[in-house]
Amino acid sequence: MANRKEDLRIRRTHKLLRDAMQQLLTEKSLDDISVVEICDRAMVHRATFYKHFADKYEFMEYVIKEVLEEFYTQSIVDRADLTPREMYRRIAQRTVGFVESYRTMIRVAARSSNNNKFFDSVSSVVSQEIRKLLIATSDHRPDMDAPPDIIAQFLAGGLINLIRWWVSTENSYSGEDIVEFIEQMIFSSRRGSHMSEPVRLGM
Repeated sequence: MANRKEDLRIRRTHKLLRDAMQQLLTEKSLDDISVVEICDRAMVHRATFYKHFADKYEFMEYVIKEVLEEFYTQSIVDRADLTPREMYRRIAQRTVGFVESYRTMIRVAARSSNNNKFFDSVSSVVSQEIRKLLIATSDHRPDMDAPPDIIAQFLAGGLINLIRWWVSTENSYSGEDIVEFIEQMIFSSRRGSHMSEPVRLGM
């Protein structure tokens, strides 16, 4: 019972800090935000903050991971006949949707002096999701071109670097444009291949 109360306190503290960070990111850059400001806005002691996070950049990494993982809570594979093309498109749509929903926060993080860690965190979550989906369908795809880890890293890396460019530069491309470009680049050279065939899941 005591452990449960402690877990609830930690979750509440993390939520207060996360909400405070998201509010502050609409007002100033990550480099200009101090731990004192985050704690004051959240009404959390600095000692408590440092008990859980080394600095504001580690905390920002946590915030991004938490928000992104929420976008992947709902299963992407919901049909037994989902094709790899449809599966990858859904991953791209989910990730781009996350960026569009938190565009201000992401643009601020992307322009910070520690932006590599930010994008590494996003890429890690996306690659893990792709890997899980590939492993879930591997028994039904004996002709998979490469191991799931290799495919996941390759696709996540390309997707996140494209998004990094998209949010960091002035351009007129919509989220749907980005998804369409990703789909075309991955599959245009593979027309007629097994990539357009259904993945039979054991449902």
